[in-house]
Amino acid sequence: MKQIKVAVRKKGSKPAQALNEVDNELKQTLERLAKKGLNPMQMCQKLIEHGVHHPGGGDWTYDRVVEECERLKV
Repeated sequence: MKQIKVAVRKKGSKPAQALNEVDNELKQTLERLAKKGLNPMQMCQKLIEHGVHHPGGGDWTYDRVVEECERLKV
């Protein structure tokens, strides 16, 4: 049996996690790559090729791409 998770908030209130400008840009980039049908490893390679920097510093890895996709709900 599947369980359903529901988030309840007051009408008109903003979500608890407001994304900043850097997160919005990264989310758009990841969504574009996902829309092309790329898997996380291919996304990682494209991010490195195009010089997109990881928000936490360091290089992109498969685990970091998956983590950011889950965090930004891509």
